[in-house]
Amino acid sequence: MNDTPTPDHDASTVRQRMAAASARIARLKRLDRAAVLLITLGGIAIIAAVLGILLFIGLEAVPLFRAGRVEPVGTVRVDTAVATAAAEGGLRAVGVDEYQTYVYTVEPDARLVFWSYADGQKVREEPIGALAGARVVSSSRSLLGDFVAVGTDDGRVALLELRFRPVYEGQTQTGVDVQVADRGLVEIDPGKRSVRDLSYREGDGRKTVAAVVADDEIALWWTDENDEPHRATLRPAAGERFTLVRLGHVNDLVAGTSGGKVYHWSLDPEPVLDNVSLVGDGPITALGWALGDNTFIAGTATGTISGWIQARLHEDDERQARVRVHEFAGHRAAVTTVSAAARDKSFVTTGADGSVVLRHLTAQRTIVELPKQPAPVAAAVMSPKNDGIVVVLENGTLSRFSVASPHPETTLRTLFGRVWYEGYPRPEFVWQSTGATDDFESKLSLVPLIFGTIKATVYALLFAIPLGVLGALYTSQFVHPSIRSKIKPTVEIMAALPSVVIGFLAGLWMAGIVERNLVAVIIGIPAIVLSGTSGVVFWGMLPERWQHRLKPGTELLLILPLLVLGGWLAAVLAPWVERAFFGGDLRLWLNSVGFTYDQRNSLVVGLAMGFAVIPIIFTISDDAFTSVPQSLTAASLALGASRWQTAMRIVVPTASPGVFSAVMVGFGRAVGETMIVLMATGNTPVLDWSIFNGMRTLSANIAVEIPEAPVGGTLYRVLFLSAALLFTLTFVLNTIAELIRQRLRDKYKAI
Repeated sequence: MNDTPTPDHDASTVRQRMAAASARIARLKRLDRAAVLLITLGGIAIIAAVLGILLFIGLEAVPLFRAGRVEPVGTVRVDTAVATAAAEGGLRAVGVDEYQTYVYTVEPDARLVFWSYADGQKVREEPIGALAGARVVSSSRSLLGDFVAVGTDDGRVALLELRFRPVYEGQTQTGVDVQVADRGLVEIDPGKRSVRDLSYREGDGRKTVAAVVADDEIALWWTDENDEPHRATLRPAAGERFTLVRLGHVNDLVAGTSGGKVYHWSLDPEPVLDNVSLVGDGPITALGWALGDNTFIAGTATGTISGWIQARLHEDDERQARVRVHEFAGHRAAVTTVSAAARDKSFVTTGADGSVVLRHLTAQRTIVELPKQPAPVAAAVMSPKNDGIVVVLENGTLSRFSVASPHPETTLRTLFGRVWYEGYPRPEFVWQSTGATDDFESKLSLVPLIFGTIKATVYALLFAIPLGVLGALYTSQFVHPSIRSKIKPTVEIMAALPSVVIGFLAGLWMAGIVERNLVAVIIGIPAIVLSGTSGVVFWGMLPERWQHRLKPGTELLLILPLLVLGGWLAAVLAPWVERAFFGGDLRLWLNSVGFTYDQRNSLVVGLAMGFAVIPIIFTISDDAFTSVPQSLTAASLALGASRWQTAMRIVVPTASPGVFSAVMVGFGRAVGETMIVLMATGNTPVLDWSIFNGMRTLSANIAVEIPEAPVGGTLYRVLFLSAALLFTLTFVLNTIAELIRQRLRDKYKAI
């Protein structure tokens, strides 16, 4: 039988093999396309995720800069006696309960009238029994707690307290119960003159009432801790007359005059005139305290509005001065009322032309301007939750407005500019987000946090860059491969050490050692550098035949003992140096020359965070140095250059793009570090380059503050803005770094 293949058989076999090969090629192409698609989708998903995170962060921060909104709720005509009282110069007290169920007013015929906030209908009347038959000519309401004072035309003042308590059926609130408590009747003026203007405060077991009873006389009445009454009479300078009087706390009193001045008395234990502030040219027509009673706000007949704080401008000043800190856009007519909010530093001002404006003290901004009213405003008040404004006009109209302004204190100025806060001697950058009470003035400057981030990064890189880059250069160019194979993995393992462990050791162990051996640490850094350098010099002085007999890298046997010797000398010399130059205690000496030493300071952060960054810089730099073609180094050595000359003039320039990338990756690691900075510093947001005190970084601040930040609140959104700034900072710097790296790569690619 003939087994020789026929031509047809050969052709068939070839076709089968070609078909199989084509099928394999087609399958490989499909797999390749699928892999490309999968990788592309993965890359797009990563980019989308990063952009989504950035978008989410941005959307959470954007509401900080939204303008306030106001909407009218309704208008109702109240008693016609209102217009009569306004025409006669009577000042009405108006209040709103925190549940926005009632609006209450004081009527000229000695009645408290409660109106429905929802529809403006009269709900209840409560006669002021102690003033039966008297005519009310003035009244006032305290900001915190519904304490009301009612003054008559015969020199008497009735003191009242209103209590609003919710009524529940099961878990549902069905209404609000109102109770009116009598707090006493005061004969403020024995001469029975009319009480022109009035202010009442109660707190700390004391009551205080101040009333203008004549052009040149304020009658002051108060009780002490034993409930014993006291009286005093306050008078202005010759030729001036009082227009308004306002109590702040129970120990401060301000009074406006027709000459544009505001008198300020301290009332504890007896009235003492502290300051006289010249507010403007026209008479003081409106006066009030911002929340916390540290700043008074004055409005004049010319429409100007200003805020005045009390501060000690110089450390050696015996007394605090009143300083005009805030200037606001004025009204086009006389300012008629100033009413502060009960939850923040917002306040409402009204004008004789019917204008009503909501402002914020610290931000020094106009939050929202209400529609112009058809008549002059007799009184205005914000609801206790800052979500509504009630305006009473002199024609007897009561208008209600809903207000939405969740973040009135945030502007570019308060976030990034100097602000003059209450009690501060000058405008400053301050981060202090929370306080014990609502009286606290939020201080949300991000400048100290940005500065702290830069400061921590700089000190960490000052420690990490020399050790990381030079260590990588030495390991890649001078150490024997057998030794290098052990060094690099060891350093890379250091990168796996958790940040929280490094921060824990730095804060609880290293900080104490540095504090006890501060001088030794300061001396030891240059001493170790010099001793290590001297080891290299000594090695170079050895005979060449000795150097050639030893493996590259054995010079460490000479350098390491010298490093230990440098550290030992620093420890030995430190006590002598401290006694000779710093009076025996460097920390006390630093305090005496104006420096603050904190146990957890920038020095500790630099050492700890540098330890965390070194492995990253070392690894990437080592890869860059070892990637330099051997032909370049061999050519340099063949031309007679030494190993150090070759390393510095050939290897370093050629590997500079990679080294720069290593530094920038280390920079990114340092900028975003949280736990080390959080645990190894005092987290004090200060603007000071001193290495002996701490800082607070953006990332650490987010970690510290986020547990205390209510979702959707101002602090919550400012923290998101901090995250956006951190992202932007790293993105911009990395972009610049990439441009520089590309230029370096283009410059040295032809070598």
